[in-house]
Amino acid sequence: MTNKFFIKNIGLVNASGKDLIDFVNRMSTNDFKKLPANEFRKSVLTTDKGRIIDLINVLNFGEHTLILTSNDFQDKIITHLDKYIIMDDVKLEKNNTRFCQIMIYGNNLPELAKKLFDIETEKNKVYKIYDEVFLFTDDFKIDSLNVICTKESADKFISKFLEDNLEEMNCAEYEHLRIDAGIPEGFNEFNDQINPMECGLDNYISFVKGCYIGQEVIARLDSQGKRPKQMVKIKSESEIVKDDKIYTDDKETGFISSAINHYGNFQALGFIRSVNLDFLKEYSVKHNNEKFKINISKIN
Repeated sequence: MTNKFFIKNIGLVNASGKDLIDFVNRMSTNDFKKLPANEFRKSVLTTDKGRIIDLINVLNFGEHTLILTSNDFQDKIITHLDKYIIMDDVKLEKNNTRFCQIMIYGNNLPELAKKLFDIETEKNKVYKIYDEVFLFTDDFKIDSLNVICTKESADKFISKFLEDNLEEMNCAEYEHLRIDAGIPEGFNEFNDQINPMECGLDNYISFVKGCYIGQEVIARLDSQGKRPKQMVKIKSESEIVKDDKIYTDDKETGFISSAINHYGNFQALGFIRSVNLDFLKEYSVKHNNEKFKINISKIN
């Protein structure tokens, strides 16, 4: 498989203070009691009702910490967290420089990192290549090698990658890859209508660390084995778009959150209420006042 890369915009928050890691531990779903320097960890920020604010990536460099956010989510996140900074020594500052994330997919990523950057990557480690350029590997649904850099410095990486026979994906190709892998992203799946368990972010939730914002709701759903709705993959022979409604037995049972037409193949991520979810049933979507059948499948 040819290595391919995609460039997407991200947000970045500069974070500092002696209480920062403990504060993030109390504010988000994952366990940050031990986050060594030069490592990163994903976590979900949730509302007091357990709904998603964002999936963040905390990069700890010891002397300073960076919080990677979805594109244009920085203000929302800082506003949310600032409400809870009372006596803590924590400072959060929006980085107004435009940053991007170059995600490289394909085979032999450790060897590729060594070839491109002369770095032998390790799981959970983050590497500072030079000022405002960082590197790490990730296994969020699909293995990837990730470069975080400013928009201004991205061009030279793109040139280097193309010279080394990597291929650049366009937006449609990336959306096809993301949806096919069941990767939730941005405003489509990270919003106050969805909780992290509903879109499969369980790996970034600690059920033993204790309290955090939204913990009671998420712990109750886990203990009861109940998820109000679940994210599924959808295929259709007709056009489907975001916010189209999903039906079964003539009842509205869900909605489309992300959709892509990839060379005539209509694919989507959507959410169906758990009480109505049965992979052996027939489902349909209503689009432009017309209903037609869709196929749904589990997300691995």
